[in-house]
Amino acid sequence: MTFQFFKQPFLLLTICLCVGILIGFELVEWQELFLSGTVLILFTALFCFWKRLLNNGVVLCLTSSVFVLIGALLIQSRGGAWEKKHMDSFYQKGDLLMVKLREVGHSDREWKKMTGDIECVYGKTSKFDFKVPVVLFVKSGNYGCETGDLILISSELNKIKNNGNPGEFDAENYWSKKGFNHMVFVGEDEYKIIEHEELPWYSQQTTNLRNYLKASLEENLKGKELAIALALILGDKSLLDSEITTSFTNTGAMHVLAVSGLHIGIIMQILMVVFSQFSKVLSRKKAVIIVVIIMWIYAVVTGLSPSVLRAVFMFSVLALSQLTGKNHNSINSLFFTAFVLMLFDPYTLYDIGFQLSFLAMLGIFLLYKPIEQLIYLKNKWLMKIWQGTAIGFAAQLMTTPLSLYYFHQFPNYFVLTNIGLMASSGLILGFGIVLFTISWWTTIARFAGLILTFIIFVSLAFIEWVEDLPGAVAYGFEVSLIVVFALGMLILFLFLWAQKRSHVILAFTGGLMLLISIIVQRYQNMNVNELCVFNARQVIITVRKDNQLFCFYKAKPDEEEKVKFAVQGYLKLHPSQIHYYSLNKKNWKLTSSKTSISVRKEKGSIEMDVNGRKYSVLLSDYSDVINSNSIKIGMPWMEAVVDHSLKNGAYIQSI
Repeated sequence: MTFQFFKQPFLLLTICLCVGILIGFELVEWQELFLSGTVLILFTALFCFWKRLLNNGVVLCLTSSVFVLIGALLIQSRGGAWEKKHMDSFYQKGDLLMVKLREVGHSDREWKKMTGDIECVYGKTSKFDFKVPVVLFVKSGNYGCETGDLILISSELNKIKNNGNPGEFDAENYWSKKGFNHMVFVGEDEYKIIEHEELPWYSQQTTNLRNYLKASLEENLKGKELAIALALILGDKSLLDSEITTSFTNTGAMHVLAVSGLHIGIIMQILMVVFSQFSKVLSRKKAVIIVVIIMWIYAVVTGLSPSVLRAVFMFSVLALSQLTGKNHNSINSLFFTAFVLMLFDPYTLYDIGFQLSFLAMLGIFLLYKPIEQLIYLKNKWLMKIWQGTAIGFAAQLMTTPLSLYYFHQFPNYFVLTNIGLMASSGLILGFGIVLFTISWWTTIARFAGLILTFIIFVSLAFIEWVEDLPGAVAYGFEVSLIVVFALGMLILFLFLWAQKRSHVILAFTGGLMLLISIIVQRYQNMNVNELCVFNARQVIITVRKDNQLFCFYKAKPDEEEKVKFAVQGYLKLHPSQIHYYSLNKKNWKLTSSKTSISVRKEKGSIEMDVNGRKYSVLLSDYSDVINSNSIKIGMPWMEAVVDHSLKNGAYIQSI
């Protein structure tokens, strides 16, 4: 297979733009050099045109260089690099912040997430104008904030930092790749709306439509079924609890809860079937145009997430290109979609949902046919099931390296899950559309709601059954970006092999080496014996020995969930049988043939003895240390000199 630029131009242009974004994000101080390089290349292009030196090779080289530089400049212009770099030198604790809100979350949770831009910092004697992105968590029942509002905040501004605990979510990397380096927790009495901005007419209409659709579901569904319907149909995850999310994640079905290409494709097919019934008054061309318009309205209603934007935009390009009668290239259309999205927002490249959905579509385009051709079944319905399974295989194969990198786990029964949810996803979306259409007809709407509830109930029961199967999830994976890239290249070799039957030895050797490295790393993670003291507001101490994890904690009753959440991240890296021991009212002493653990509370400290080695976790600067020979570990708020301060990350020691 040879690459021809003029047949697939956006394949190369998108790769160049991605390279530029990656370079620009890492090399902030090179902004002037990137500008100079862009001007130089433009002058070179003009000179070559004047001297008639342009040919395919020169054009390709100049075009590639220009789009690399465009990518670098785009990310730096959107990032406010200088302001973010110097914000900490101007801001002092106690200063007031003037923030213009970009996005306002309307979930039912205690802390509402918002994003905005700091436009001004008011110090005691001075004022500084900035434009620095910030993440806000506002604690309030009825905060009344809307997108575009200007609010004054008295809360303390903090840099987004990881706690340094094993297996924790990399919040610092996640938010920085969205352009945010600062965050602030805002209490109910720590902000004031200075200027309220009315939503534009079109925003009001889409909000009203979204509220109408949401109310249609809330009137006819309850409990978990309502939570899943809102997430799957409208992209509203506010009612999803951790139990549902964990079940879908562990079975490889999390993509079902995120409105993406799967949902867009199903809805478009449903609408086309409906409109085909009116073929006498509605031509196919008009039907396609109407469906595309409806899908864009749906994209706005569901929040314009990168995965939805990618899916709707790509399907629109494919549908409209088919109408024009011109030959269209699916790969080129996919890369064209990514190219346009990143031109508008270069941070799209770093969105995890976008990465996974893009790779899933790429996997389907590249690998579906080779996989589908491996098996031929005479039975029509069995063949359709196999084709659906082949699509799942193709998507999973391409997204697996990135999934292992981000989530440290692999759902072993993802094929079974995808087969089970193939039909139910379409039925849920179909009955959701029916419910929206007839919600004014109360009796029929309730009947449709009962059917929808039953379908979701069966789907959830199936998901929970798969989750309970032995070995449903493989934990313990720790994959580097280099391995992710290498796995991606291996998949490319597999594609080339399927096309030309070449590169077999290279693909097999590379695959075997990568597989061995991943297995070795996982084996090491699963056989770690260590003590870990977590960097948290609660005392969390774990001792792992021979696949058993003993967790000792001191926390208020309403904070015990935070303890379990922190330990769950550790368990993904080091799968173990967990045992919890509260230190609130009791000391503990555990002994076995290989392990001796003693944990007791003292005045201002937690004293431990693990296999004869003594440790002291100091809770305050005035703690009494019982054993002067112990290793002293200070909680993150302490200023006293200790052997290890948890504000620098978790304390980990092999035992």
